[in-house]
Amino acid sequence: MDKGKRNPGVNPGFSFSYGEFKGSCLKVYQEGVAKVIKILENLDGQIALSIELLRLDTYGLPRPKDCDEPEIIDYLCVRAHFIDDNWKPKSWVLYYVDADHIMETGYEKTILKCILDMRIENKIFTVTRAYDNMYFELIEVVENQAKEKKTLQSNCQPFKIYCCANLLGRMVEAAFKDISDIILKITQKNFMYWHLTFSTLQNAMKAEADGEFSELFGCDYFDPPTEEEWTKLKYVCRLVDYIYNAAEILYFTKNPTASLYLHNLLELQASLRKESISPDRLTIVTDLLKKFDEYWNDMFLVLAIATVLDPRCKMKYIEFSSLKYEDNSGNTQVISVLEAIRGIYDDYKMHSLESQTSKPSDPKPSGLKPSKSDSDSDGDELCSDCKGIPKHTLERLENCNFGFNCLDEYNEFLKPSNGPPKSELELYFDEPVMPWSKDFDLVSWWRTESPKYPILSKMARDFLAIPFSLVSSYEAYYYRDSRAADKSLAFLGRDLVNALVCSRSYFKED
Repeated sequence: MDKGKRNPGVNPGFSFSYGEFKGSCLKVYQEGVAKVIKILENLDGQIALSIELLRLDTYGLPRPKDCDEPEIIDYLCVRAHFIDDNWKPKSWVLYYVDADHIMETGYEKTILKCILDMRIENKIFTVTRAYDNMYFELIEVVENQAKEKKTLQSNCQPFKIYCCANLLGRMVEAAFKDISDIILKITQKNFMYWHLTFSTLQNAMKAEADGEFSELFGCDYFDPPTEEEWTKLKYVCRLVDYIYNAAEILYFTKNPTASLYLHNLLELQASLRKESISPDRLTIVTDLLKKFDEYWNDMFLVLAIATVLDPRCKMKYIEFSSLKYEDNSGNTQVISVLEAIRGIYDDYKMHSLESQTSKPSDPKPSGLKPSKSDSDSDGDELCSDCKGIPKHTLERLENCNFGFNCLDEYNEFLKPSNGPPKSELELYFDEPVMPWSKDFDLVSWWRTESPKYPILSKMARDFLAIPFSLVSSYEAYYYRDSRAADKSLAFLGRDLVNALVCSRSYFKED
């Protein structure tokens, strides 16, 4: 539709212009964003941000007249993930803008302005992004700003969250790059969607084993792989199969929990380590393991803490996995996780106490105290109906502890085995681990148990909101640098695109 022209549409009696359409959308967005700012400002919890670049390939799309937009458009997307005060998970886009429009201002200033405009500079808990050098410098500025403004501080608090899908995509890309010449022989194509490439390679290996490769894959125009190349292909595909198994579970499970990430990534790590010490190992396994360990060193602690907050796991799974997957460092990891979660819990507890004590207290009565009469003597006012017994003596007689003024201390002494009252964290650990169920609703469980664990549930609420991957489903199989943007938003203009994307995320539940 050309801008400024009216479209009769289906009903000839109804018409609207592009300007009217844009104005209505912007009005809805402005009303929505005002409500969002108020909700986030009053949120009794932390916010997990995600920052990513999305790529829109407009090649082949119908272009408006006089459109000078490039065929490849990158969008910066800033999204807030949190669990609201009614225990409803939310994922709201705060800013969605064409990256070319912010080149002069810079990514850092643009994101900081978004954070300040939304009034969440003191609520940022974590930032999820791809494992890319561009993001390192970008996020450092955001982290410093957030840490300066935070009301909840912790030396143990995790902040850097790397997208798991990005890790797996980079690993597969490295593996397939190592055999790119063999892939080209078999598929006659460059590597694109890695799950499709992997499936093709599996079919090719099966056909080769059955002696049907030349017939099924047509080798009239190219030479088939050599015996040495087949051996290398089988080895690399075995490594990719480990990655595929992890990806399949993580990206086709609805709302995968941190415990699911932790377990399947531990399985992947164990498989790669086993391959790295096998006699027939190739150098590519060392490269894949290095990429994984870089991610793992930054992500293990936050994944472990979030897993402990799963009542199906608690510390028991950390202890179990340290014995199953680790060597002598297993006990060290258990201690590290326990110290970290205790430190963070103590911070939440302290912050909760500070919030309670910061409430204004009742005003004390003012004025002069009445002066004592000359007949008063150290407060020993005589009671007229008690035959001259001083009032303070009568009060002592009425006290149940009269004659044994250390009764409270003595009662405490009689119960030394009870010790100090247990914290919510200790009570949580004392409760039996719940049986495993893949349909278990973790958020609902904590919502139900929040009266029992008022402090620990706040902590769980913040950790449960952290996105450990920016993509899911089939997107994960081609996500390495930028995932695809919505093509329906092409050529709509900066303000309108931002309004539509943000508003859609605000009203998604409706």
